Amino acid sequence: MFERFSDHARRVVIVAAETARTHHQPAVGTEHLLVGILEAGGPGGDALTSWEVTTHAVESKLTDISPDEGFDPTGHIPFTPKTKKIIESSLRQTALFGHEEIGTAHLLLALLDDPASTGSRILTEIAPIGITEMREHLRRELEQHPTTGPTHVIPIRLSDVEHTRADLAARAAGQRLDTWLHDRIVDALEQPE
Repeated sequence: MFERFSDHARRVVIVAAETARTHHQPAVGTEHLLVGILEAGGPGGDALTSWEVTTHAVESKLTDISPDEGFDPTGHIPFTPKTKKIIESSLRQTALFGHEEIGTAHLLLALLDDPASTGSRILTEIAPIGITEMREHLRRELEQHPTTGPTHVIPIRLSDVEHTRADLAARAAGQRLDTWLHDRIVDALEQPE
């Protein structure tokens, strides 16, 4: 998946791991991802800066998290399950906007879509605007800056019954039919063989 990350998004992951290591945490959490987005720059970092979110403010919140005494700073630091979920969600955000690369704004939007995550909670404590406004801002930004690249359109034939069932499922999920079908295909491709 990381091959689809922009340079800024790759930098997010590197900074997040360094931040977790600095704070003696055994895994990269969503709070570390927030620091990474802020420091890596790009559209996600720019949005955070425009909301008056600073590295110092986020770092001060990280000091409230107890360090792991048995932490080995030389070893590999894995992602927490929530961080993995956010990274996977950023891929879906990218697909929904028809973009080819996962950028910092996609990562930030995925982070905001999980308000229970530590990163989102820290952000809502620091930022002067609410999570809904942040999401709307990012969605507008992403819609205004489409990325170019090959888009593959594949015709799919469905029987009337299949179409009706898929359409009902898409509506229940609050999605357009084409988006819902795309997500199902991506989900199927991500399943281990």
